Amino acid sequence: MRWLVEVFFEDWKLYEGWGREAKQLDEEGSSRGLIRSLLLDHCLLLHPEQTARIENKPSAYTVGSLQRKSQMDVLLEFIKTVLEHQNPAEKLKKLAELIDDVFQLMPSDKHMVVRDLGCLDSVASLQCRAVG
Repeated sequence: MRWLVEVFFEDWKLYEGWGREAKQLDEEGSSRGLIRSLLLDHCLLLHPEQTARIENKPSAYTVGSLQRKSQMDVLLEFIKTVLEHQNPAEKLKKLAELIDDVFQLMPSDKHMVVRDLGCLDSVASLQCRAVG
């Protein structure tokens, strides 16, 4: 049972992204992320390919692989829709505008570009070590 719990946590962190995408902190924020994660897992249990696996008794698919497959299915369906549209170029232009509006790039704090790093001159104790 412990291993199944560890597999759940692995899927939850790696594939569903609730840990790093949490927008609300503290107990309430973590419980909402867990609820969303469990709802997603439940929905993916009803995925047609997962249902077939469960009924035929082989091992079930991972949440991550089902999620990626679903994303690719949606992408392919979108491509088909664009190709069948009267004016595919205009459809793609509207999509690009929507993407720019919805997906905002966020500045990184990790790269420390805007931080004052202070004095970076070498100190006497480090100079002695470099010589010796």
